[in-house]
Amino acid sequence: MMRSSFARRLMAIAAVLLVFCEDSAAARRPHARPQTPPLVITSDTRLLVVAPHPDDEVLAAGGLIQQVRVAGGKVRVAYLTDGDGFADGVKLENRDGKASAKDFRGYGRRRQKEARAALAALGLGEDAATFLSFPDQGLCKLIRTYWSDRRHPYKSPYTRRDRPPLNETFVTDTEYRGEDLTQELAKLIGDYQPTLILVPRKEDQHPDHCAAWFFLADALGDVRRVFPDYSTDVLNYIVHFKDWPFQDERSALPAPPGLNGGASGWIQVPLTPAEMKTKRAALVKYKTQQHAMKWFLDGFVRTNEIFSRPAPARVVLPLKPQPCC
Repeated sequence: MMRSSFARRLMAIAAVLLVFCEDSAAARRPHARPQTPPLVITSDTRLLVVAPHPDDEVLAAGGLIQQVRVAGGKVRVAYLTDGDGFADGVKLENRDGKASAKDFRGYGRRRQKEARAALAALGLGEDAATFLSFPDQGLCKLIRTYWSDRRHPYKSPYTRRDRPPLNETFVTDTEYRGEDLTQELAKLIGDYQPTLILVPRKEDQHPDHCAAWFFLADALGDVRRVFPDYSTDVLNYIVHFKDWPFQDERSALPAPPGLNGGASGWIQVPLTPAEMKTKRAALVKYKTQQHAMKWFLDGFVRTNEIFSRPAPARVVLPLKPQPCC
C-alpha cells in the first residue's frame, strides 16, 4: 500500500511538471494567428467588388464572382474609374500613335463596353455594373491634395474632365474630389448593403489600387454612422505587386513573396476547369487590354484565386501623408 501510494504521488508530480513544461514551451512559441471566419458563399451573399479599373474585377475575382452567382447570391461591381488614363493603351489603338483628350474619353467608353461584355460572360446582367468615372491615374491625389471644396477639383490631364458625367453619379454636384468619391461609394454601399466586399490591398503598388482601399475604408465609416448595425466581410486582393505572379509559372496562384496574409492569412479559393475557362472568356472581352498586355491578363487565370482579410482599421480621410503616390 505504501509503495502504491508513493507511486501515485510520483505520477501526480510528473503530470504537474509536464503541464508546466508544455505551458512554458507554448509561451516561447509565436502567438498563434487568431481564428477568422471562413469564406462562406450562400444564396444570401451580396458581393460588391471595388475595381479601380475595368478588368480588375475579373483578374482578381472572376472565379469567385461565378461562385456567388451559381450559389444564388447577388453581385455588383463598382468601377472607380473607366481606365481612360492608360496612355500606352490609347496610343496602341490609334494608328498615328497620338492621343488627344477626345481619344482618352473614347477609350474610357470602350472599356466600359468591354466591362459589360466581361460581366455578361460571367453570367451577370446589365445592372451588375456601376461606373463612378473618377480620374484614372488620379485617385491617390484625391486622398489628400484634392480632398474638399476648399480648392478646385482635380482635372484629369488625359480626359481634361474635372467631374464624372452627370448620369453616372449618385450625389448631385459630384466633382473630382476625394470627399465626393467617398460619398459616392457610401451611397452605393448604403443602398446595396453588401455582405461581402472585395477591394485591393493598400500594399498594391498601383497608386489607384492603393487609394481604393482608403476610399472604401472611409466610406464604410460613413455608412456605419447612418446604419450602426450594418456589418460586412471585407476581403483584399492584389493585382500589382513587383513581378508577382509572373516569376512563378505553376498553375496555382502563389501568395506574393514578402507579403503576409493580413489578419486572416491567405484565403485560397479553388477554381474548377470550367470556372477557369469562363474567367478566360471574360478577360478576352477586354480587347483593348488584350492588345496592350495579353501576357498580364493570362497570368491571372490559375487554378485558384487568393484573398486576405485586413485587420480592423478606422480610416478618416484626408490623410496627412500620401501613402499611395
